[in-house]
This record gives sequence, C-alpha cells and structure tokens, in this order.
Amino acid sequence: MSTRVLLLAALALASGSPSCGGPPARSAAAQVIHLWPGQAPGTDSWTGAEQAADAELPNLGKVHVITNVTVPTLTVFRPAKPNGTALVVVPGGAFRALPWDLDGLETARWLTAHGITAFVLKYRVRPPGPEAAADRSFDDFAHRTESARAIAVADAEQAMRIVRSRARQFGVVPNRVGMIGFSAGAMATALAANAADPAVRPDFAVSLYGAWLGASEPSATAAPLFIVAAQDDPDAPVLRSVDLFQRWTKAKRPAELHIYERGGHGFAFRRHNLPADRWPDALQAWLGSRGYLAAKR
Repeated sequence: MSTRVLLLAALALASGSPSCGGPPARSAAAQVIHLWPGQAPGTDSWTGAEQAADAELPNLGKVHVITNVTVPTLTVFRPAKPNGTALVVVPGGAFRALPWDLDGLETARWLTAHGITAFVLKYRVRPPGPEAAADRSFDDFAHRTESARAIAVADAEQAMRIVRSRARQFGVVPNRVGMIGFSAGAMATALAANAADPAVRPDFAVSLYGAWLGASEPSATAAPLFIVAAQDDPDAPVLRSVDLFQRWTKAKRPAELHIYERGGHGFAFRRHNLPADRWPDALQAWLGSRGYLAAKR
C-alpha cells in the first residue's frame, strides 16, 4: 500500500473525519486476546480511543484503516481442518496505521483455507501529528520510525510468546509457529526472525516488500525466510528485499526470494491482474516443502 496514501487516511482520522463506527466485522468464532496483562510497556503516555475508517486507495480499492492503537491484541482465526501450523500476521502501515482487512483479515482467510491457524496482530501505532513531514528517502523513514519499530517488534515477540505458551489450547504445534509481515510489518517480522530468545523467534518467517533494519547482521539462528517484492514498488525499494536475501544467505540461513516485475506496493493477497498475483502459489509451495501444510499434532 502506498505509504503516502495510507498516512493521508490516518491524518484524516486524527483530524476527526467520520469513523466507520467501530472495528471491522469478524467471524463469531474469532477470539481476541490482549497481548499484555496491564498497560503495554513503554506507551503509558498514549491516550485516546482507537480510530478506524475506510479509505479508497488507488490500485487497491477500499481498505479498512485502524490507527491510534494503544491496546494491542491478537485475533485468532481457526481453520475448519487445522494442520497444527500457526502464523502471526503483522500488518503494514508505516508504523502509523494498520490496513486491517487488506493485510490482516484477508491474510487470515488464505491461511485458514490452507489449514493454518492465523493470529492477526493489532500492534501499537499512532497517527502522525499535524507537524509531521514527509520522508525524503527510505533512510529518513528508517530513522524516523526507530522507536515505533521497537514497539511493533515488542508486540510481535509478545504475540509469539503467547501463541507458543498456549499452543495446546489453540491446537497448534509449538515448533510450527511462523510470522508473516507486510511492509512495516515485514520489517518488524525480519527483526523478530532474528531474535536471540528462541521463545519469541518464529520457526519460519515471510516478508512482503520489507527491509532489514537491524543494527547487526542476522545470526546463525535466524528463522528460515520467504521474501516477496515487486520491481516497480514505489515505497519500499525492491533492492531492500534483495539485501534481505543476501544477508540471510551470508549468515548461511535458509531464504527464498521472489521478485515480480509488476505489483507495486501493498498487493498482499488481493488479485490485480499483475505478475505479483502469483506469489501465494509460491508461498504455498514453500510451506509445503518445509512440511508446514501436512497435518501434525
């Protein structure tokens, strides 16, 4: 999704544009879990109600955007025939808002159709203030979002901790818990995939139009990584995904890279009659090759 357009939507929310009237509809079977037992650490000063609205975005259609998230949660979507694999879903949104349906609910739909239990992460984000300036480069974005990125990673790692510790309750296998992230969420996912603590490090990870923003190189324990990007991405330079693949390869960690000529930014699981429409088939093949689609208890 175009970061610029998404932020315009978030700015509209912050300035009082009409809300959609609450959170998006979800399955009656979906379970919502608070990530932290009390106030989420490090954001005590964050106040105000969560905001949401539908934005019509070029090339993507209608997207349900959520911002000012101060209470992070996991929404659980269970497949009809679970195979024991789980994925924590980390939406994008420039660490300022979350495209909840595009990155979250539609991803959960694809995962559950393949027997995977989906945990959609609503991590903490705030809309930009009226004084916020546009990033002049990707490096500007990386510098500006450092503290917000750390919060997103903390929530993503806490999500992993919850899923693993309650694996039996969720009907998943503790060593078959992965993470999939989009754009900003992919940047958080890559960092979580390199976590030193195995309790919060996913067993495998999927990065869509992301980048490596770590302070050091990936370690010898980094999770196997599936990487997707489009050459014509106007927001996350495609070479950032190439760099991610090269860093994993240098660390001698498994990685698979798929670059499509056209797809832009933010295509997720929606079809646009572009080459990038084929990426879910490649993901399915990769998951199958690693045994994550076969039933296991």
